Amino acid sequence: MGFSLGTKASEINKNTITGSVSIDPSERITLENLQKSVPLTYNEPVEKLIKAYASQKNRFSRMLGLSKYYFPIYERVFKEKGLPEELKYLSVVESSLNPNAQSWVGATGLWQFLEPVGKIYGLTINDTLDERKDPILASAAAADYLLKSYAMYNDWLLAIASYNCGHNNIRWARENAGGADLNYWEIRKYLPVETQNYVPAFIATVFIMNNYKRYGIYPARTDLDIFTNTLTVNRKVSLWSISKATNINIDMLTLLNPSYKDLTLSGTSAAPKNLIIPEVNPYIYEALRQELLKTEPVEGNLELTYQTGPDAVPVQTYKPSPSDVTFSYIVQGNDTLSSIAKKFNSTEEKIIIINELKTNSIKPGMVLKIIQS
Repeated sequence: MGFSLGTKASEINKNTITGSVSIDPSERITLENLQKSVPLTYNEPVEKLIKAYASQKNRFSRMLGLSKYYFPIYERVFKEKGLPEELKYLSVVESSLNPNAQSWVGATGLWQFLEPVGKIYGLTINDTLDERKDPILASAAAADYLLKSYAMYNDWLLAIASYNCGHNNIRWARENAGGADLNYWEIRKYLPVETQNYVPAFIATVFIMNNYKRYGIYPARTDLDIFTNTLTVNRKVSLWSISKATNINIDMLTLLNPSYKDLTLSGTSAAPKNLIIPEVNPYIYEALRQELLKTEPVEGNLELTYQTGPDAVPVQTYKPSPSDVTFSYIVQGNDTLSSIAKKFNSTEEKIIIINELKTNSIKPGMVLKIIQS
C-alpha cells in the first residue's frame, strides 16, 4: 500500500525514533483507556511519534476537520464488515484523508492502493474511473484486505503491518526472527524500516486524534459538506451539467465525487454509479430529474436512491417510471408524517400507502420511500 505522513519515514527514523526519552505515565494511561480491539502498545517508539505529531498542529487540525466527513463512512463500512472501528485511523496514516493522494510508487486514494492490489479487491481503475478515490468502495476494499490479514495472523498489529509491507515481508520477518507465531513487536526489527515506523505511527495517530485539545489542536473547517445525499444513477451524465442544472458548485461536486476522472458518471441498471451531492432543498430534485431525463438511460429507467447524513450510503434500490423520482428518506428526530409530506410536496396518505404503514406513527431512524412525480 502506501505510507503518507507529514514527516517522511526516513525523517521519522532519524529524528524521532532514535535517542532516549522518558515514558510519560499519563500518556500510557490515556492510551490504555482508548484501547478496544486493536492493542495500543505504549512504548518509546510510540511516545516519540506522539511528541512529533503534537507539533504538527496544522496537519492534524486539517485531518480532524476532514474526519467529520470521512470517519462516519468508514465506521459504517467497518461495522458491516465486522472490522474494529479504530482501524479507520489507518487512512490518516496512509493519505492524511486526501482522496487524491498519490505516492511515488503510484499508490492512490484515501487507502493508498496500488493499481494491481486495488483491482484484486474489486476496485475499478481505468481511463475514466478510479474507485481507489471513492471513500465507500475503497474503505470496503481496505476492510477486506485487513480481514484477510487478520485471518492469517490472528493479530491486528500484524494485519496493520502487512497493509504497509505485504504478507511476504511478514512471513520473512517471522522466519528471520525464529518463530512462526511471533507478534509485531517481536519481529519489528526484521521488517522494512518503513514498516517499523508504521505501526507506531498508527498508534500515535489514534492518540493525537483523540486527545488533540491536550496539544492545542482543534478541527479546521473543511470545504466538504458534511451532510450529503447519495443518488445512484443509471445514465451517463456529467458533473458539469448537474452543477449547471442544480446550481451546486462544481468544485463541491468534484470534492464529493473524486473517483470520476473525466467528471462523468456512466451508470447502467446493472452497475449504477453513486453521485454524492450536498444536502439540498427538495425542489432541487426536480431540476436534477429534468437534467437526467435529457439523456437516454444506458438500460432501464431512471433510478435514484437517497439518504441523508455524513455516511451517505444508499440503503435500497427502487425503480420508478421515467417521470418519477423515487428515493429513501431517513426519519429524523423532530419529523412527523405531516412535516415530511410538506417537505417533499407529497401527502401523508401517499407516504402511508407506499410504505405500507399500519399507523401514522414514525420513529427516528426509519427509512421511508418517497415518490415525486
